[in-house]
Amino acid sequence: MTQLIINNIDDNITKGLQARAAEHGRTVEEEARAILGDAVRPAPAAALPSGLGTRITKRFQGIGLSEQEAAAFELHGEEIKPAEFD
Repeated sequence: MTQLIINNIDDNITKGLQARAAEHGRTVEEEARAILGDAVRPAPAAALPSGLGTRITKRFQGIGLSEQEAAAFELHGEEIKPAEFD
């Protein structure tokens, strides 16, 4: 494993890291390792934004659309036809 040394850390950051480590029952080193791991780990698929239609539906769900009207925003598996200009 690689060692990482960080110099000149502000005292408030050190105190905050110590407090956070105590809250999680870890050493300061373990807490710093967990924070760094969380910062660089890719987000799980569930946390990624949903499709455009789902986001539109959520945005406007309070305006009185029925389930059928709201479902019209989702086009999963449907062929998208280009606009015709005659």
